[in-house]
Amino acid sequence: MKDILLAILSGIKKPIDGKLRNRFSVFLVCLALSTFMWGLIKLTREYEAPVKYTVVPEDMPEGKILYDNADSVITLTLNAKGLDLYSRKLFKRENVIRLSLAKMRLVRDGDNFSGILRTSRLMKVISAQLPLGAKLISVEPDTLHFGFRKSHRKLIPVHTNVSLDFSGQYQLYDSLGIRPDSVWVSGLKEIIDTIAFINSEKKAVTKLNSNYTDRLALEVPKTYPPVTLSADSVLLTINVEKFTEADLEVPVSLFTGGKALSYRTFPDKVKLTCRVAMRDYKRLDPSFFTATVNYEAAIKSGHNRVPVELTRKPSFVRVVRIYPEKVEFLILK
Repeated sequence: MKDILLAILSGIKKPIDGKLRNRFSVFLVCLALSTFMWGLIKLTREYEAPVKYTVVPEDMPEGKILYDNADSVITLTLNAKGLDLYSRKLFKRENVIRLSLAKMRLVRDGDNFSGILRTSRLMKVISAQLPLGAKLISVEPDTLHFGFRKSHRKLIPVHTNVSLDFSGQYQLYDSLGIRPDSVWVSGLKEIIDTIAFINSEKKAVTKLNSNYTDRLALEVPKTYPPVTLSADSVLLTINVEKFTEADLEVPVSLFTGGKALSYRTFPDKVKLTCRVAMRDYKRLDPSFFTATVNYEAAIKSGHNRVPVELTRKPSFVRVVRIYPEKVEFLILK
């Protein structure tokens, strides 16, 4: 050992020979093993040490919302093996204690409510959540304080955040179905009054050629104190149908505002190009449509050709084009 140490001190001036280098390597291995064994022995012994835990309140008093949790961190003095203690102190592994506030007695002060928990009465509850083998010695602070306010709720609509892409001639048959379309939002009144809608998660649905359903998670608004939703998701329903185009002729009438006038339009009919679902194709009929020109607007404009307006059409049809878009009319005396 003395020779090795002398060699280390003089290593800068004189190179270490092969034999001494081997002895030095053996020394380092022995030193590492002994250090490891010493540390292992120390870590397997039991110690007392303070460990910080985060308090997670649960089961709020009915109709109340927690807005002030001043004592959100407590210090537990634990008797446990060194390995577990130091791993928790270094990595803060699972350092959470859950406490029920359901039976807490509240004191009212105007619109505010306050309550306390004595940690000396919670030793069993806390001990039950500690790792196996750890013994609870003490808890600080001795009293936990909580502040509450009355909880309000409001029915707020859900907005979907969905993008759709269809295959070929397929399209959305009707509006997106959402169940439920509104959710109850609970929280402080001044907070929920600022929430206009609840968003769903983003969803992209591509190459649609058949009906589709999916469950979308709801995004909880980021507020403090947090709000709660009556549902955490909604059911999305997309009705998909194959569409085709159809042409039909519809007579043009003159809207006179109640005046008795004889007239003629040129042409007397317009051609409508419509997109309609295959299932509704046989229902399509010109009598479902009303095409008009406005007499008063035409007189005021002074133009001979006036635009055609579609004042009535079935809900299952989308009109793509009107030809011609403008017609002439003649008042007959």
